Amino acid sequence: MTEKRLGKKRRKAERVLSTGNAESSNGRRILSKLCVEQTDNLTTVKRIAASPVFIFGAALATRLASATYILSRRFRPQLLFLQNEPSHIAAALVSGLGFSSPYAGAPTAPTAQQPPGYPFILAAIFKVFGICTVASAWTAVLINVLAGAVTAVLLYYVGRLHFGETVGILAAWLWVLPWMYRTNAFSVSLTNAYLAALGLTALFLWVPKRLEGSRRWFVLGVYSGLLVLLQPSLLPIVLVYAGWLAWSKARSPRVLIAIAGLLLALAPWTARNYVTFGRSIPFRDNFGLELWLGNRPGMQGTVDFSGDFPDHDPSHYARLGELPFMDEKFDAARKFIMSDPAGFVWRVLRRMVEFWYVPYPFWWIVVSILGWLGAAWAMRKDRNGWVWLIMLTVFPLVYYVTHNFPTYRHPIEPLVILLAAYAMVGIIAPAKKAAATKFPIGR
Repeated sequence: MTEKRLGKKRRKAERVLSTGNAESSNGRRILSKLCVEQTDNLTTVKRIAASPVFIFGAALATRLASATYILSRRFRPQLLFLQNEPSHIAAALVSGLGFSSPYAGAPTAPTAQQPPGYPFILAAIFKVFGICTVASAWTAVLINVLAGAVTAVLLYYVGRLHFGETVGILAAWLWVLPWMYRTNAFSVSLTNAYLAALGLTALFLWVPKRLEGSRRWFVLGVYSGLLVLLQPSLLPIVLVYAGWLAWSKARSPRVLIAIAGLLLALAPWTARNYVTFGRSIPFRDNFGLELWLGNRPGMQGTVDFSGDFPDHDPSHYARLGELPFMDEKFDAARKFIMSDPAGFVWRVLRRMVEFWYVPYPFWWIVVSILGWLGAAWAMRKDRNGWVWLIMLTVFPLVYYVTHNFPTYRHPIEPLVILLAAYAMVGIIAPAKKAAATKFPIGR
């Protein structure tokens, strides 16, 4: 039945009810029937909205259309490889030079500037489609598009698992909107952010009731280690979520098995770095450089890529070597911060604001605020709900201290949208309850 016909019948029934005579019972029957019909219609809509096929298809279509527009109208696909460290390392791997050469123009030398996950994925693409070709660029972008579409489906299941089906549906369809895919280069950049967002969403499918055996705790640990090797900034979230799982299991000693799995996943990369550099580097070695980019003499704003940043001028990096270069930048940044602590605090405060809205439009600011409200609401509703607020808090700390970049927040955007959906459902629920009280079915 169409909305127009339902509206006419509702108005007729309300007029009958207002007469206050014997016809009012007929009006109540009409209203009851209308409520049943509306409920059936909403059930059908909800069933379609909860379909993983529809969610996946919509998310895939929006992202694919946006990426196609950008790569056909804004710039050529080959530009994705320009000043892209994972691509340079992947090219070195395929060329038989090992995990090396993150910066163009610098001599070939081993590196730990990037974690290993994404360069190896790009290397596999280069092996099949050629080094830095148009086909390779499109393949890498399509992997990001597919990751975004699968993330939408997983968001539905995660939302349903933790907060109820309505939250899951709303979160999935909020994610369908191509927030990252605007007419900017970074939206289709070759970065681990999209796969990291997918990996983090999948992590939230692990809940206490599904961790009954020791083997599952071990698998969780290995999975967490691989996720961190893809995107090290997720380590605080992995630790917080694992702590929540252990807390929910009455501090189960099996969490030690998960830690063993995580360390096992990190061991080969850490061992390689120790043998190569003579130093324990479990993730990557570029913190000093990132700190210097956001805290350096003469800088403008909250980040400054000028000077001898290796993507622009690799000569100083080549002359010193990777680790001495990173150590020098760390010392320079530390001295600058100590010489002007008030300026450092001011930059941190500015980055705290920038992190939650750059570079999206106004509506993303609303989503970010709702995400924080949802996290606070979850903690208020459930004593174990603290995990959501803590995860939102700890993830950006490293970027507050160093600097922001448009893709840095993307790995936790599924979490932000999930909590925003929870807040929206919590805000709407009282209105729905009031409407149900006004027009009860069957009375």
